[in-house]
Amino acid sequence: MKNTKLKIELPDVVGRQYDIVFGKDYLKSLMSEIEKLAVSNVVIITDINVEKLYGEKLITGLKSNLKSSIFNLISFSVGELHKTQTTVTELQNKMFELGCGRNTLVVALGGGVVGDIAGFVASTFKRGVSFVQIPTTLLAMCDSSVGGKTGFDTVYGKNTIGTFWQPKLVLVDTELLKTLPRQHIVNGLVEAMKVFSTSDKKLFEWLENNLDKILKYDLETLQELIVSALKIKSSIVERDEKEGGERMILNFGHSVGHALETLSDYRLLHGEAVALGMIVEANIASHLGILKVGVAEQIEHIINKLDLSVEMLKEFKVSEIIDLMRGDKKNDIKQIRLVVLEDVGKVYVKDHNYVQEVSDDIIEEVLKNIINK
Repeated sequence: MKNTKLKIELPDVVGRQYDIVFGKDYLKSLMSEIEKLAVSNVVIITDINVEKLYGEKLITGLKSNLKSSIFNLISFSVGELHKTQTTVTELQNKMFELGCGRNTLVVALGGGVVGDIAGFVASTFKRGVSFVQIPTTLLAMCDSSVGGKTGFDTVYGKNTIGTFWQPKLVLVDTELLKTLPRQHIVNGLVEAMKVFSTSDKKLFEWLENNLDKILKYDLETLQELIVSALKIKSSIVERDEKEGGERMILNFGHSVGHALETLSDYRLLHGEAVALGMIVEANIASHLGILKVGVAEQIEHIINKLDLSVEMLKEFKVSEIIDLMRGDKKNDIKQIRLVVLEDVGKVYVKDHNYVQEVSDDIIEEVLKNIINK
């Protein structure tokens, strides 16, 4: 695999930029960053599963190579159900107990849940400390580790409390994917598919043609998938960091998807829920007469190859899906707004708006048609 690097440069503040480094030996890159930042305290935040796999190795390596800093690891229970205010408070309290100050570096070692939680803790602890992302899942590598979104879930929905807090560095080592079950490869693949379906038709077709290689853990193909997805996402983030416009397109499939995650008590993984959401939202775009004929079917065909099907929607009540969609962060005064595809790689934009208002009646009709077909 090739070592490569992307750089994100956020234009509103001079010098606010960071690298996304791809390749082996994340320990060496992390040590270099710690030396550059000259931090006195490093806290690695992870979950108990990742701690068993990589935590001791990372701590041991850091302690043996960097004598000037203090290193600690804090872990919490696995899964979206623990992405809560309670977990955030426990982590913050532990950092106080460890004597952490403003000169602390938080290292997020894990998947999307870990990255979101650790990033939020970093953004709020003593009004903000530096942090680094070391994603260990395909979803985090393709999407959530880059862009600065942090947060946690509440009874009102997914990621309803959060901040924008950019990392100092993102380290992507595809070797870490070898320990993932297939379900989690699918989970991340869907996020890349989302990016390509809204922004790049050729990459969408590339993904379709390389599906088997990705699902067989071909690391060269996986790295190409990650790099391609992050090139698109990083360029969008540079233009619209705080999701005031264009960055909203990265939420394709998420309005329905987040509702399904919540209703399933997070039994559905994020990517699984978003995959179903993309099918629904593509069909809404077709119903509106905006999406090119055949594209919704093309999207569903690929998702079916991932062992995901609209049959999974039958366990949910349409009224409950719509109620939760109404609380989505993109909405204004509870009017549901969705990313509407025009074609593969192209989002419908009207009056400079990247999301469009869609009535409850249309969403209800499309959902019922899909569920009952």
